[in-house]
Amino acid sequence: MKQWLMTLACGICLAGLSSDADAFGRRDCCPPPPPVEVVLQVCHPCTGCKYDVHVCVPACCVDVPCVHFEKTLIGYGKTVFEWQCGHKVIVRYPHAGGYRVVERG
Repeated sequence: MKQWLMTLACGICLAGLSSDADAFGRRDCCPPPPPVEVVLQVCHPCTGCKYDVHVCVPACCVDVPCVHFEKTLIGYGKTVFEWQCGHKVIVRYPHAGGYRVVERG
């Protein structure tokens, strides 16, 4: 009799856990879509050279980003790309040349 009750209790627990919600009441949801690679084109403010910058942005960033240039105390400045979803890509131009990419989400 005791073994039968244990089997029944285990069956009820397993049936409850196999539903849409787990033991903590959370429901399964789809994982977020993978990031999308985009190519941003920037122009170095000192040399005038154009660079193609490859970055990955969240898939929810489907609009065209707002772009503006800012002067900085160190280096030659930075170009800031900002999407409506809140993702931001900053391309900095150091004195040593080239560029450096910083992403913030």
